[in-house]
Amino acid sequence: MRLIGFFCLSFLFLLPPRLTAQLLTPSWEVSLAANISSDDQVPFWLMSNRQGKVFHEGNGGNLSLGLYAKPDTAARIAPEFGIEAFGRTGRSDDIWLHQAWGGVTLYDLVQVRAGLWEDVTGSRVPALSSGSIIWSGHARPMPRVAAGTPGYITLPFGRDMIELKGVVAHGWFMDDRFASDVWMHHKNAFIRLGGDLPVNFYWGLNHFAQWGGSSPLQEKSYPSDFEAFVRVFFIRRSNPDDPASPTGWVINRIGNHLGSRNHGIDITLNTLEGGFYLQDIMDDLSGWRRQNFPDGLWGAWLRFKEENRTVQALLYEYLQTTDQSGPLHDLDGEVLGGNDNYFNHGHYRSGWSYYGYTLGTPLITSPILNDPPTHRFMNNRVRAHHLGVKGQVAGLFSYRTFFTYSRNYGRHSYPFDERKDQFSWMLELSRELGVFGLEAGVTVAVDRGEMYGDQVGVLVQVVRRGVVGRSKQ
Repeated sequence: MRLIGFFCLSFLFLLPPRLTAQLLTPSWEVSLAANISSDDQVPFWLMSNRQGKVFHEGNGGNLSLGLYAKPDTAARIAPEFGIEAFGRTGRSDDIWLHQAWGGVTLYDLVQVRAGLWEDVTGSRVPALSSGSIIWSGHARPMPRVAAGTPGYITLPFGRDMIELKGVVAHGWFMDDRFASDVWMHHKNAFIRLGGDLPVNFYWGLNHFAQWGGSSPLQEKSYPSDFEAFVRVFFIRRSNPDDPASPTGWVINRIGNHLGSRNHGIDITLNTLEGGFYLQDIMDDLSGWRRQNFPDGLWGAWLRFKEENRTVQALLYEYLQTTDQSGPLHDLDGEVLGGNDNYFNHGHYRSGWSYYGYTLGTPLITSPILNDPPTHRFMNNRVRAHHLGVKGQVAGLFSYRTFFTYSRNYGRHSYPFDERKDQFSWMLELSRELGVFGLEAGVTVAVDRGEMYGDQVGVLVQVVRRGVVGRSKQ
């Protein structure tokens, strides 16, 4: 972790002067926020998909200081960096380096990054979505090194009709977990067809894995050499001759693998654009074989090109995670491949979480919300409807509002005695004040139901932005 931090902070000083001169002038941002709730529990949409910045209990406040420089897209060699210090007070007092990364984009074809940075994988309209099913931006950033494309790139022989993008990354789980020193592997590949045509089709595959580390379940650390990495990369079984490999990894696959397939259609017309998408979920071999259909995040979105509309964009999503390839994994010695038990794992018992928050959709309940406390995901069978809308109010305020209704069933192995229904609503208003580069915002959120209780909360935020060397009046 210290090595990564050192690399990020010193990245610019190691580059030749003529390259650093190609950076855009760095921008800075200072944000001050405070939240208050009617109960100990913070409302769902006041804490969800905020990169782990809002604590789940009590009232509090936070301050962040950031400095960022984006790559110059016209430059052949374009460095970038970002650093953000974050602190919060209230039920939990913490200070941490929330973002700290350095990177470079070469010829607008290859991008390399190292450090901590916020991102979302898979969501078509992240500002209105309930959260990408596998990497949502719900938890705080994880230290990673990554290499890939800066976005879609056009194939020269495809007549501008075929575009590709992808990434390969390695990450470190730095939180206090049941299994310690765990590593993360991530790669994805997307293809988009259509170019300048009004209809584009895209398909992509996200693959994540947890591997390496040590656990109280066995004396030896889990395999973490180069051979193990190759087996993780290609989703193979563990080496049967390795004494550190659990029996299940020799029979099945080494580590904990999960992912999503992304299917979508985008439509662009003269005055509006929109589309349809599906992010399915894979957390077992049966999921990779689509035995868990129709589980996934199904969505449709629409955005008007005309600015300053009362309704600028809207999105509807349906999330289902109840099938899980059936309730039984095996019966009478016969492996059925069911009970996929999303985001949980027998050896990595903190599962697909980071600092207690799920890395995937927040509608699968984060372990930090468990009562009594446990590392496990206790509610991963969910059906939910979500509506997100944003626009302008009389040209005075920008707004964003969510309406989310979910039915929660627990887990196949440990179902709730009765289904728990939940309704969560959020309204966010923001406005640029026109002086000193200030922007003010207020968010109101309400919960009603059996899953997260009944509470009302308010988040007030003031942000000042500027550019280094320039003053805003």
